[in-house]
Amino acid sequence: MRLMSMVSAVAIAAAAFSSAPDAFAQRNRGQAAASVVVNYQRIAAESALGRDMAAKLQQVRTQIGTEAQALQPEAQSLEQEAQRLQNATRNMTPEQIRNHATWGPQFQQFGQRRQQHQARAAALQGDLECSQLISLRDFDRVVSPIIRSVMQQRGAGMVIDAGNVNYVAPEYDITNTVIQQLDQNQATRTANVTRHAVAECQAQQQQPAATTGQ
Repeated sequence: MRLMSMVSAVAIAAAAFSSAPDAFAQRNRGQAAASVVVNYQRIAAESALGRDMAAKLQQVRTQIGTEAQALQPEAQSLEQEAQRLQNATRNMTPEQIRNHATWGPQFQQFGQRRQQHQARAAALQGDLECSQLISLRDFDRVVSPIIRSVMQQRGAGMVIDAGNVNYVAPEYDITNTVIQQLDQNQATRTANVTRHAVAECQAQQQQPAATTGQ
């Protein structure tokens, strides 16, 4: 899951200009802008907040990567065990293997080991994805009020993600202003990034369903 793609998805509103640049300028000449444009990717890449978030997420990735690397010896052992069992029971049917006094228990033990290893690897990947999701959610909670404030100051009623625009006049792009306001406030220069277990995100996903059922 690429960071920039995720940030682009956290938009206040998404729309496309349906008119040509000249027609757009003529329609808005002499009146407040109906919409402004913001480049979410630039905010994430250039603001102090976005850079801090990226650096801290990289620390989480490194930590999880180290733990994943520690699973490699077990993965190699499982591969060797699978090859040994396959060679030893090459001429046996699955039913014969299950009923065999020696090979049946060994295959069962191997299956349990493999499931445990796969569960640990999946949990690490889930921790990474959950940590990224929550960090981006927190990032948006900080950025969105700034964007809304600038939008209102410009007299606009809509914010459009720059990814949905083919052309925009510089005066309608509020990206620089948003970055400046974020960077000028010490409280909006530091990202809240920590490692989150996948179970935390799973619990949050189940909450709406539980509420609906009440």
